[in-house]
Amino acid sequence: MAASYPPAALSRLHPGGAGGCPGGPVGYARRQEVRTMTDAFTVLKADHTEVEALLTRLTGGAGPASAASPDPARDAETLVMAESRHEAAEEMYFWPTVRERVADGDALANEAKAQEAEGKRVLDELRTCAPGDGRFEELVATFAAAGRAHIDFEETQVWPKLRAVLTPADADKLGDELTRAKAAGPTRPHPDAPDSPGALKTTGVAAAAMDKVRDAVSGRGRH
Repeated sequence: MAASYPPAALSRLHPGGAGGCPGGPVGYARRQEVRTMTDAFTVLKADHTEVEALLTRLTGGAGPASAASPDPARDAETLVMAESRHEAAEEMYFWPTVRERVADGDALANEAKAQEAEGKRVLDELRTCAPGDGRFEELVATFAAAGRAHIDFEETQVWPKLRAVLTPADADKLGDELTRAKAAGPTRPHPDAPDSPGALKTTGVAAAAMDKVRDAVSGRGRH
């Protein structure tokens, strides 16, 4: 014969109710979010891999840079949008964490942000060029060299030091912040906009929203 428990006892045995899910649907969703959370280094590595693949398509093979890609205009557009989201997310969360947690974090962040600032200017010009324009080829080649150097600097000079001082929970939290920031981030470089974390979380949000409106009207990014 099955045991019979009063409702109060059931709630103590199963905080989510008789269904046995602690916290009910909300608790389940939170546990799912924790299980699927990705640490910061995995999030950033995925971004770097995407950028490197785009650069390979845009610069690989013989002949002009754009001739290596079956659709250089699309690849360049994707590169600009992906890099804009990535850099904004790093400026809001990654580099402030490096400054705060790594002994020589200020120097590392300053060098990286100088590299990124130059990259933004190149991408801002690239987004107005078309394949076949001699300037397009030059800008792709310039960004490819600078972008690969920046990725190498970040992964070999910065990541090991940050990994050494972050707990797994810290890395997961930072990964979640980066993921959320990218989803809401800009799709254009905005090289002349303030790049402080505070500015990006205020005026940067407005710029990102305007980017999305412009993209919706123009169809940019729909592939």
